[in-house]
Amino acid sequence: MTDASGARRPSDEEYCHERLGDAFESALSMYDTTRRVEVLIDDFLDDDVLVGRSVLDVGCGLGYFSERLVQRGAVVTACDLGPTLVERTRSRAGCDGVVADALHLVEQFGEGRFDVVVSSECIEHTPEPGVALREMAGVLKRGGTLAVSTPNLVWQPVVRLATKLKLRPFDGHENFSTARSMRRELGAGGVDVTRVEGLHLFPFQFGMHGLSRWCDRNLQALSPAMINLCVLGVKR
Repeated sequence: MTDASGARRPSDEEYCHERLGDAFESALSMYDTTRRVEVLIDDFLDDDVLVGRSVLDVGCGLGYFSERLVQRGAVVTACDLGPTLVERTRSRAGCDGVVADALHLVEQFGEGRFDVVVSSECIEHTPEPGVALREMAGVLKRGGTLAVSTPNLVWQPVVRLATKLKLRPFDGHENFSTARSMRRELGAGGVDVTRVEGLHLFPFQFGMHGLSRWCDRNLQALSPAMINLCVLGVKR
């Protein structure tokens, strides 16, 4: 949708997490969130990539990723469609925050603006995940690093069924990806994928988190069947 000036107007579905308000935090799995922080930031990004570097956190949500990036010494700009989410991230992480559309990052921030782009569980909540990935690549400097996660397409039927049965409160876009599609879209934006890791061989709602961590460490051959895909790339 566009407004009278021709600019894109995000749909109500894209504001799902903003509408949830305080219920968003209670609906999160802290185990899942912690694991994504550990992989995307602590495992994927060395200090020489982060300390003193400009980092854009796309789809910052409640600010857990921005908070960890600040703790690691990065100069963070957090962005999200939801003004309340941006403000909560500013408060949690002590970083800059901007209301921004993941499908128009280059227009808002400019090409080659950031040393690092991090985004976790954002692209699937847009109508065009591939466009969001290319926009992230666009705001990344040459030689810069991108770390992004999103749910795996093979799990989309299960998630949609859970949503239909009202077992989860999310009612926005859920357009999942594959590692292959992410490589293709990032490659089109000039980013070479250097590492792909899967998370959660079985739903984290089952508990057994010790076993889940063991699977993450030792069964990466099964990453195409895991629930989340974590991708690391470098811009040419």
